Parts: sequence; C-alpha cells; structure tokens
Amino acid sequence: MRSSSRLVLALAGALFAACSAMSPPPPPPGPPTPTPIPPIRIGVTADSPPFCFRQAGRLTGIEIDLASYLGQDLGRPIRAFPMAWDELIPALVNHEIDIIMSGLTITRLRQLRVAFSEPYMRSGLGALVRRSEAERSRTPAQALQRALKIGVTKGTVGEKYVRENFRDAQVFSFATNENAIAELEQRRVDAFVSDAPIVAWYGSLEESQLLPLLNPLLTKDEIGWGFRPGEETLREKANASLARWKRDHTLGGVLKRWLPTWEPAS
Repeated sequence: MRSSSRLVLALAGALFAACSAMSPPPPPPGPPTPTPIPPIRIGVTADSPPFCFRQAGRLTGIEIDLASYLGQDLGRPIRAFPMAWDELIPALVNHEIDIIMSGLTITRLRQLRVAFSEPYMRSGLGALVRRSEAERSRTPAQALQRALKIGVTKGTVGEKYVRENFRDAQVFSFATNENAIAELEQRRVDAFVSDAPIVAWYGSLEESQLLPLLNPLLTKDEIGWGFRPGEETLREKANASLARWKRDHTLGGVLKRWLPTWEPAS
C-alpha cells in the first residue's frame, strides 16, 4: 500500500474517533417511579342492606358511602372484600383486611378481639315476621315468644340474643341474611331477628308478605367500625373523620339517604 493511502486511512480513523468522542451523552434518568399508595382494605357483607349490598352489580349502601369519604380524607384508595359475616373478624385478625365496615355492633365480647371506632349510629335488634301472622304480635318480643322456629344469621348479635333469651324455640343459624329471609318466606321459620335497619329494609322489599316489628327494639346498640387492636394510627384517623362528619352533617346526610328516620350517634 502506498504511503498516501495509508495516510488517508489514518486520517479517516482519526476523524471517526473524534466524531465518536463528540456524540451527545445519554439522556439523564427520569424521575423515580412513585411508590403505589396502599389501599385501605375493608371487609363487608354484601347482603346486609342498607349497610352494604349489591345494586346493578355494584356494592352500595351506608358503609360504601362512608368508605368513599374516608378514602378521600386519608388520601388512599378503598378496596372492598365481600365475605360471609362470620368471616369478618378472622379476616381482620389475620391481616387480610384493615377495617370491618359492615354494620358492626359494638359489644363487650367483640372488644376482646376488635378495637372499635367511635359509634356512628344507634341501632338495636328487631324481628321480621310474615304479615299474615303479624296481627297476633304487636312487638318483636311478642312475636318471638310465639315463634317455634327463629332464624338468625350466623355470628351476629341477633343469634347470641335469641339463643340466650328464647331457649324453648328452635334456632336456625344461616350463613347469610338472604338465606334466612328465604326460609321465612317459605314458612320454614316463624321469625327472623337482626339489626333494625336490616329488618326494616327487607320488610320494605317484601311489604306485601313481610312485616318488620321494631317498637320497642329488643336491644339498644351502637354501630361502629372494627380495627385490629394495637394498630392505632388508622383508627385514630378514622375517628377524627367521624367526629368531623358529625359536626358538618356529612354523616347525617349519608344516614338520611338510606334511612330517613335514623339519627347518627352523638
């Protein structure tokens, strides 16, 4: 190869190296991907109107409305986990959910396993009977004294109350409220005992066949939310939201939407 050719190749190589050295640096890394905000996992029973039930395929009701407001207050998404009533407390204890929001009655026995929020609603137990037989009983207590077979939902305060106070009756424990109502309509049980709002709601759905007996209520109870004991941060924030909603009538507005005659707990 002639010296002139070698010179040309050398110059070309030097030019390529210079161009490579002058290429722009890679773009700087983008901002770090934000860490997803963990949802608040709430446990609900989907057949407990007006607290929580399905309407047009979606969960709705008092607790769903309040959960939405709570998520807004805390800046966290809400994820609902429907389950059977007697699965709620075990799911909470086993860290499968963060809050029970399903019309949970505050009781001394439950306080052994659950840390309750401040109550948001007054309630109590009522009885649902067939309208054709209701003229013989004017109060829920009278209806239960006459009933030979009483239906309840497994794990509820209604079941505990009936078993303790009506020992001569046969008590039939059902997995869901809907199963118990169906048995009442089919005349397999004589009465169904549950929280007054649930009794009233199902009575309004089948007004021609069923009659809710609510005066006077069998018990005087309060409704709240359930948290794991020892995890105080979330419970304190929820209580702060409840206190504010009581002051600004947010809570009263939600209750009146579903139960026009009910008042929030003071």
